Amino acid sequence: MQLLSIGIPNALLSGSVFNNELEYMKNEGLDFTVNLDNRGNITFFNIDVEDRVSSKNIAKIKEHVSDVISDVIVNQIDKKLIKRIIDKYYYYFDSDEKRKIENIARGILDNDVNRETFKLVKKERIFEEIEDFLKDNETIDIEGFVNFRLRDFIGELSEVVDRAVDEYMMQKEYDEFIGLLKYFVELQDSKIDVLNILVDKSGKFSFYDKEKKPITGQFLSDITIEFTGGELTDDDMLISTLIAMAPSKIYIHSLENIKSKDVFDTVKKIFSNKVFICNGCSLCAINEARK
Repeated sequence: MQLLSIGIPNALLSGSVFNNELEYMKNEGLDFTVNLDNRGNITFFNIDVEDRVSSKNIAKIKEHVSDVISDVIVNQIDKKLIKRIIDKYYYYFDSDEKRKIENIARGILDNDVNRETFKLVKKERIFEEIEDFLKDNETIDIEGFVNFRLRDFIGELSEVVDRAVDEYMMQKEYDEFIGLLKYFVELQDSKIDVLNILVDKSGKFSFYDKEKKPITGQFLSDITIEFTGGELTDDDMLISTLIAMAPSKIYIHSLENIKSKDVFDTVKKIFSNKVFICNGCSLCAINEARK
């Protein structure tokens, strides 16, 4: 007799865990046969058992099937849903932007925290939903089940997509801002040929000329005054000073003391091939001696 019929989208069959789970179930001593029924874009796995099969074995088969379907939903169907949500609600982005948003959303779902929380919790909840459904139904179309029985899951994926869009827009605005700063620097005449930046143990920046003499006093004040307007952090001051000076070459000493990797990344993006990392010199030695 036919016990279950599970419909899986053909696009998910390649590399699907479902075939592996069926093989595992047989190795566990569960007695059943499987017949495939292709219906357009969906292939149904029809699981047949002997009429005299015990209720205990039927329960085990349904438990295994519920587990593997829940795994397919949270690890494969979720990616299709993300793409569908983006296409439906963020249709105004071009294809390249949609792809970037999709990658961000996948990254959110697959990071270490979400693998241990979102996915495991959702899988357990979905497993229970499927197990309950299979008590009264022998046929389950996975995509149809998700669309009509897992609305909360789709809603939570929509929130992930919304977050991905926010992250994409912030990154886009940041990239555009960096582009403007690069353009501004390129238009400026360089006020100094070589600038040495020394980062002390506390993360503070000090500036030296090409002779490795300290740049202090009125010169530095005149340079940075152009960009002060409100409170500036040390990182803000560093960026504004570099933009105002527009040095031809920047040497960073004791890079390991920089507190924020972001500020270093920003400097590299604005000045690109003008930035060099010192691996040891007299300035570095002085800095080391202060520790």
